[in-house]
Amino acid sequence: MTTAIKLQVRVETLVSGAKEISYIDAPNDAVLFCNFKTYGSTESVNNGLLTIMDTASVVTWYRPDIKGSSRIIVLQDESIWEVVGNPENIEMRNQFLKFKVKRLAGGA
Repeated sequence: MTTAIKLQVRVETLVSGAKEISYIDAPNDAVLFCNFKTYGSTESVNNGLLTIMDTASVVTWYRPDIKGSSRIIVLQDESIWEVVGNPENIEMRNQFLKFKVKRLAGGA
């Protein structure tokens, strides 16, 4: 586990009756190390804009605050990735956590 990442948690606030979503660094503000493996990208054209979606798989030490609404920042290139689905607690041992992430690039 050699890739350094930073966890951000989702915060929802009501502004004039509408939800406003923002992200803040996790409360303990720690740097995590993980295995980060990308799977290439998928290109598509939506409304005349080229959109590129990158996907990756992440395995890291277990943390209960990593949820499907979280996102991570890969510190090497400062790229922001959103967690897809719910993370898997491998063998329910509270030792390793596995999840998929995605990021949009291009005209998105």
